[in-house]
Amino acid sequence: MEQQANNQTRSITRNVSYNTVITATSYLFSAIITMYVSRKLQPAANGRVNFADSLVHYFLLFAQLGMPWYAIRCCARFRDDRKKLTRVFNELFSLGLLLALISGAVLVILCFTVGTFREYRTLLLILGSVIVWNAIGCEWLFKGLEKYRYLMVVSLITRTIAFVLVIVMVNSPEDMTVYAALSVLAMAMSGVCNFFAVGREVDRRFSFRLNPEHLKPLLVFFAMSCMTTIYVNLDIVMLGFMKSNTETGLYSLISKSKVLLTCFGGVMVASALPQVTIAWNEGNKERFREILHRSIGLIMAVNLALLAFTLVFAEDCVVAMGGPSYRDATKAFRIMVISIAPIGLSNILGGQSLVPAGREKRLLQAEILGAVVNLALNLYVIPRYSINGASMTTLIAEVVVWIVCLYYIVREVEVPLRETLPDVRTPLACVIAAVPSYFLKLPITNVFIRLAAEAVIFFGIYGVAALLMREPTVTETGRRVLRIKPKDETAQ
Repeated sequence: MEQQANNQTRSITRNVSYNTVITATSYLFSAIITMYVSRKLQPAANGRVNFADSLVHYFLLFAQLGMPWYAIRCCARFRDDRKKLTRVFNELFSLGLLLALISGAVLVILCFTVGTFREYRTLLLILGSVIVWNAIGCEWLFKGLEKYRYLMVVSLITRTIAFVLVIVMVNSPEDMTVYAALSVLAMAMSGVCNFFAVGREVDRRFSFRLNPEHLKPLLVFFAMSCMTTIYVNLDIVMLGFMKSNTETGLYSLISKSKVLLTCFGGVMVASALPQVTIAWNEGNKERFREILHRSIGLIMAVNLALLAFTLVFAEDCVVAMGGPSYRDATKAFRIMVISIAPIGLSNILGGQSLVPAGREKRLLQAEILGAVVNLALNLYVIPRYSINGASMTTLIAEVVVWIVCLYYIVREVEVPLRETLPDVRTPLACVIAAVPSYFLKLPITNVFIRLAAEAVIFFGIYGVAALLMREPTVTETGRRVLRIKPKDETAQ
């Protein structure tokens, strides 16, 4: 039993590692391509592509209908029974394909009938092809079966090819259409690879099967996806209506920065979801709680350290991300980054715990309440406090979502409150690193070099302090890196 638990823990660790590489390379390639393309296409052409892409996003949202999260859970449940897995795959794949065809057809019709869509028709049709590639790629099957190594290899190869082609073929605003095509190339290549690799995991014989039983839970996940989309964009939309373009631009930068800082939480949830689903379905609540507690320890060790670092060096972070003209966003950024702590906790409590326990409606309720609080507070604070107020409402809304998730985890999933909180030594190590770092004044002119030096010093102090206090997550990570066995295991 203990050996099985250790194997499952190592499985989650591998999944996190592979998923981290996938996410990190995705953000890295996107950042470099964005910096390159914005200079080559110039604002007008780049703006047209981004506008068309934002329209396509809503059609893709409908085509997915919450499929990724729900399908991962279903595939994880039947992973050991190929016959049942094949049946469920056929049902989900059929539904996904049907939704993609409907969504794609609506987009094509609009492109030939509605004025704004006709104006962007070429770009919309090219970018809209992602709906088809996403449907046939069925990435959710490989995630549910924990084939993260395969996904990592495919992601690295396809993104590298697309990246090289963008650098070679996009050189002026006239290459706008070429860039649109290349921006979906990685998804197209990975979709085709996945389509042909499916036969290794399920029986190749495909039958079109529509099972109405999937619709109800899928609609819940779809509603969550919609709420998340509205939730993420609400502040920027309201700022755009109530304030100037400059203030909206400042807030957009720090909002994107928050997404980058919290991406590890999504990696952690997706990586552990198959294992917690199996543990819950088998009635192994002890294993379920163990994974939950470990995940909270890991996410808080990362998020609290990032939170402390960005609070201390907020101005350098803002200038490094956007340049000196964004310096006025520093205060709002400091407020905003505090939210990465409750976001990390609600990611684990909601996506990794309530969802596999079949309580996704509770997560939806939490997100709806958070969105309502955000909207109501924004109506009052944005006209008075601008981006600082918007950052504060984001923080409050994220705390509300976390508290609601925490309430249902304790009440309905029956997880003790103490197992949902990080070890006290984690925030203490962050404070120990933050105090001396606050008084640190490095005589380095280049902001990138200075920020890198500050990161080395801060995280060096944090790591040493955590190890000296035997903070569980950092200590265990250090042992794994150095391949040192715990004392009790060595004695055996």
